[in-house]
Amino acid sequence: MIARLTPAPRSQRSSRWIALLLGFVTLAALMLAACSPVGDDKREDKREDATNASTQIFRQADGTFGAIHCSGGANAHDNAAGSTGSPSAPVSLPYYWDRELPRQSGTATFRIRFPHEAGGREGLGFYLARAANSFEMRLNGKLLATAGDLCAPALYGGQRPLHVPVPQAMLQPDNELVVTISARADARGGLSAIEFGPDSVTRAHYDRALWFRVIGPLVIAAVSLVLAGISLMIWWRQRDPLFGLYALAEIAWAISLAEFFLTDAPLPRGLWQVIILSGRAVFMLATAKFAFIVIDVRARWPRWLVNGYLWLKLPLILLMASVLSVPYLKLADWAVNVVMACCVGGALVWSAWRRPNRERIVLAGALGLATALTLADFIRITMIGDFYWETALTKYVSLLFSLAMAWLLVERFTGTSRMLADLNRDLDRKVAQKEDELRQLYARSREIEREQAAMKERGRIMRDMHDGLGSTLVGALSLVRSGQTSSPVMQKHLQQALDALKLSVDAMQDTGGDLAAVLGTLRYRLRERLEAAGMTVDWQVDRLPELKGLTPQIVRELQYLLLEAFSNAMQYAPGGVIKVIARSLPDDADAIVIEIRDSGPGFDTTAASQGHGLANMRSRAASIGGELQIESSPHGTAVRLLLRPDRWTDTAMSRPETDPA
Repeated sequence: MIARLTPAPRSQRSSRWIALLLGFVTLAALMLAACSPVGDDKREDKREDATNASTQIFRQADGTFGAIHCSGGANAHDNAAGSTGSPSAPVSLPYYWDRELPRQSGTATFRIRFPHEAGGREGLGFYLARAANSFEMRLNGKLLATAGDLCAPALYGGQRPLHVPVPQAMLQPDNELVVTISARADARGGLSAIEFGPDSVTRAHYDRALWFRVIGPLVIAAVSLVLAGISLMIWWRQRDPLFGLYALAEIAWAISLAEFFLTDAPLPRGLWQVIILSGRAVFMLATAKFAFIVIDVRARWPRWLVNGYLWLKLPLILLMASVLSVPYLKLADWAVNVVMACCVGGALVWSAWRRPNRERIVLAGALGLATALTLADFIRITMIGDFYWETALTKYVSLLFSLAMAWLLVERFTGTSRMLADLNRDLDRKVAQKEDELRQLYARSREIEREQAAMKERGRIMRDMHDGLGSTLVGALSLVRSGQTSSPVMQKHLQQALDALKLSVDAMQDTGGDLAAVLGTLRYRLRERLEAAGMTVDWQVDRLPELKGLTPQIVRELQYLLLEAFSNAMQYAPGGVIKVIARSLPDDADAIVIEIRDSGPGFDTTAASQGHGLANMRSRAASIGGELQIESSPHGTAVRLLLRPDRWTDTAMSRPETDPA
């Protein structure tokens, strides 16, 4: 089978052309940077032409060199580096101490003679790009400016640009400028060309150099620390390795920039150099790891590259901290960094070409341009020997990659935020949908409950009609069929049917929790039957508490239970006295006792032939959580019902099995 090649989508082809264009731009920047004018001389020539000869630039001086020798707090200059005599000799400015006198500390005095014509009201001044590591400036024998201690020059002393105003009174037709410097070995000591002219011009040159060489790195370091702090907070919450690597890279680069705006090392020189060099190495490692995660490299060679970089950098850092002046160590350090950058950049370019997207293309372009600028500095400073090129761009190369990484993190963070917002909206929509479904289900369940309640109420009414009115009418119908249709008997059955109907209606009424009213209503309904039976009612109902759980269902069960007790009394003890007692228990105010006593002959409560009446009474008592006791003797019968309202519920109670009448 022959595989058919599928052309890449239009978006991928466009991304590849963009990546190719960025590669050409990077290469062009490298070539322009390598071929541009180098050294302070050509730059100062251009600056001198631009000022139309309004300033003088001194590039020649008579120099005298000696070792640092201080006694009693005074400076004494011996002859150069161990010799016994070193006469004054012409030297060219700028003077690079580390190149001319490697691995040596000492002093140098530079004498410059220049004429000056009096006139003009504008102030004058000197501009020096460098006077390191400490210096003293005298004009016509008078002290004009000083910085640092000539006996103990600072590590980074004098590396900032200098502007020295010159009072008109100190100038003469023939002037002698004497600049004495004290330089430490391997500390970038020396003296730049000196510019003399109008104060406005020299001040402008000084401000531009100060911003580029000192304030710029300081601002970058401050911004890097702020961005690192923000990234660390995000990393702490999300544990995303990209945010952690970005924060580490920014902190490391901020530390490495400290030598551009500090005047002296805050720690011992060797330890401080280890920290500075380690900061640059950590920046390289963090950016490399960041890039490999973005392009999703799953091969083993990135790990080998990182390990090899560490094995090479660690010995170099230790050696450079002890013998910084060895040129080949600096060359090796630059070479290792450039090779690492080229490998990472090549991986980014390859990934952007094979799997193009905005993240890979931006990172590849940023790292490629940063590598080009680094190589330009490498060519200018290392190969040409321009040790003190003041406009070196190396300290700014991280800005490109840092901005690219920051953009990528912001892009991913905003993308994640948008995705979370979409998920939240989708979740809200689903929750609202489920809430609607639950409301519908709840409404349906409420409707079903109402239907069940209505059915239950209809069933209760049907049971009441069947158990009370129905059974009584059936009894009356049986009498008619049997021919026993005497008026008293028929009247009795019809009265019982009417009483049952009235009790069912009374049970539907809201009693408001008044048990005494329920008992009074029952007494009123049975009054005619009691009078017909010749019975007298002894009413002993105390003031009872309000019962909140006294529902119509409980009232119905209680009425039928008491109706059964009254019916038994009217049947077996006619013409006697019936006592109705209702009271709260003294030791339990929540419990209520209802007692019905008659004066009949009594009966055997244990006999099996008592019928279903007593069983129905016990069943009804149990259905309302009550306790029923029946005591009978030849002197009468007592039916005692103990009610406990705390056992009542709103649920349906069990119904009796048979007719109470």
